[in-house]
Amino acid sequence: MKIHLEDMEGSRHPVIVIDDEPDEQRRNLLYDFLYDSQRNEDLYLADLDTAENGTPVLDIGNHYVWVSMYPDGRVVIEQMERLLEEDQKENPPQTVITIAEARKLILDWIEARDQWYAEREAKEPQTDHPSRALPPPDPS
Repeated sequence: MKIHLEDMEGSRHPVIVIDDEPDEQRRNLLYDFLYDSQRNEDLYLADLDTAENGTPVLDIGNHYVWVSMYPDGRVVIEQMERLLEEDQKENPPQTVITIAEARKLILDWIEARDQWYAEREAKEPQTDHPSRALPPPDPS
């Protein structure tokens, strides 16, 4: 799975785009997985390691999806209940990826995010302190 980031009008933060997933439901669940992992990447990566080492990690989530990681290498991503339509409650949308795929998605996200912010920072005027952006005081 390949991702890239795009500018979102009116935001200082990027939008994650999953390039090579044609199935809309799966793409949305993968997007939600990455969105939920933001600022918690280290926790998700540690949980992937825990599952890979033999201990299941069940129902971690943030805002959009529940993620369960299993020692057999499966990562099940399921939409949270509060986001379900009435007809989805018995069978919530879910997708399954491998631990390796989940880890790669998170690491790709981190790399793309860091590059995106570095590029934005390089384009902005360099100031150490807000007062340096002000013109010098008039000596008169």
